[in-house]
Amino acid sequence: MDPQQFKEFHARCGEALQHYVREAERTCELLGQCLPEPSSVQARSEIMEQRVRENNAHGSYLEIRRELFEAARIGYDASH
Repeated sequence: MDPQQFKEFHARCGEALQHYVREAERTCELLGQCLPEPSSVQARSEIMEQRVRENNAHGSYLEIRRELFEAARIGYDASH
């Protein structure tokens, strides 16, 4: 990985983080709409689908972050 690739990868990490945050905020919004009585099947289904979207976004962010940590650990400048 050369410095330019690292820079682009770092930008992708920031984008992945923002995507995860948006999905987590949407999950919180849905949960905040819950009432004291049990939720409808439709509401529960929407929450579960959102949970999957949030988990997927989180997983993508963690994977990119892990790769960045690895690049930081071993270095990324191919000219050395």
